[in-house]
Amino acid sequence: MGGWLPAPWNFVRKLRELRAHLKAERVDEIARRYLVMNAFDGSLAILSVVVSAYLVGAAEPKIIVAIGLANCVAMAISGFTGTLMTEKAERTRRLRELESIMLTSLKDSDFGRVSTVASVYAALVDGAAPLLAGLVGLSPLIAAIFLPLEVELAVWASLAVTMATLFALGAFLGRISRGNVLLSGLKMVAIGCITALLCSILKAV
Repeated sequence: MGGWLPAPWNFVRKLRELRAHLKAERVDEIARRYLVMNAFDGSLAILSVVVSAYLVGAAEPKIIVAIGLANCVAMAISGFTGTLMTEKAERTRRLRELESIMLTSLKDSDFGRVSTVASVYAALVDGAAPLLAGLVGLSPLIAAIFLPLEVELAVWASLAVTMATLFALGAFLGRISRGNVLLSGLKMVAIGCITALLCSILKAV
C-alpha cells in the first residue's frame, strides 16, 4: 500500500522545483506586465467600440457585443501567438548560449523545461488578459441581450464598468510600484476619458 505514496510527494516536489525555477526566471514579473498591458488594451478597445457603435446609432446590444467580442478575440489570438513565438525565440536563444558554454544539451534539463513552461505561461496571460477585460466591459450589454434593459442604460453601465476596470489596473500598478494608488488609478481613467472623447470627435467629423 505504501508503494504509491512517494508518487504524490514526488509530484509536489517537482512542482515546487518548477515554481522555484520560474521565480528565478522572474516569469511572474513578465506575466504581470503582460496582464496589465493587454487588459488595458482590451478595456480601451471595448471603450472605443461601445462609444463609436452607440454614437453611430447601433441600437442592438447584439451588434455592439459582436463587434466588441470580435476585437477581443483578435487581440487574444494575437497576444497569445505573438508572445508565445517571441518568448520561445528569446528563451531558445538563451538556452543555445548556455549549451555552447557548457558543451552539453540542456533541452531535457530543468532549465530547458522551465523555458518551455515560461513561454506558454506568459502567452496564456497575454492572450487571456484582453479577452477577460473585454468581457467585463461588455457584461452589461451581454445582460441587455437576455434581460429587459434599455440599450442606453446598458451602454452607460458598460462605460462605467470599463472605467472601473481601468481604475483597478492603475491602482494595481500604483500598488506594485509603491506609489500613489489613487493617482495611478485616476490616470488610467483619464486615458479612458480621452479615448472616449476622441471617438466622439471622430464621429462628429
